[in-house]
Amino acid sequence: MGRITKSNVPAAALRWSIERAGIEFGLTSQTLRKSLGKTTATADADGLFTTKQICQAIFGSMHVEKLATQRQLTRRYELENAITEATVLDRVELMKGLALIADAMVRRIMSSGLARSEKEDILKDLSSIPLVLEETAHRQIRLPRAKVKRHEEDQSELAS
Repeated sequence: MGRITKSNVPAAALRWSIERAGIEFGLTSQTLRKSLGKTTATADADGLFTTKQICQAIFGSMHVEKLATQRQLTRRYELENAITEATVLDRVELMKGLALIADAMVRRIMSSGLARSEKEDILKDLSSIPLVLEETAHRQIRLPRAKVKRHEEDQSELAS
């Protein structure tokens, strides 16, 4: 058999006037009215609001914010793990290393006995390495287009 408890809450769903809700939650009627307006809450035929509408107006969508925070933390941990496992390379550092190798190769090619046209062909192939890396990065990136552009601008500022 169920336990009977005393309560001053009626069996029907609660409906709040702005004045009563303001008093209950310690807000002025004007502040609560603005908050309800921001959430586009609409009153019923009697000008009353549900408890859910009042809570959303006062506290916002905290569950949505918490979920977004958890997604960002998960992404951060995934990136940190990828860096720790060396499955992500720093493009700037990789380009520095490849530039040193390319310089050494250019010196050897230029001092070799190859014909001028052969030297130019090899040097042309070497000069395409940065383009190959850039194309590979663009194919792998998973950021929305606007963030990609911002990311590229940030990278170019770091390189200069």
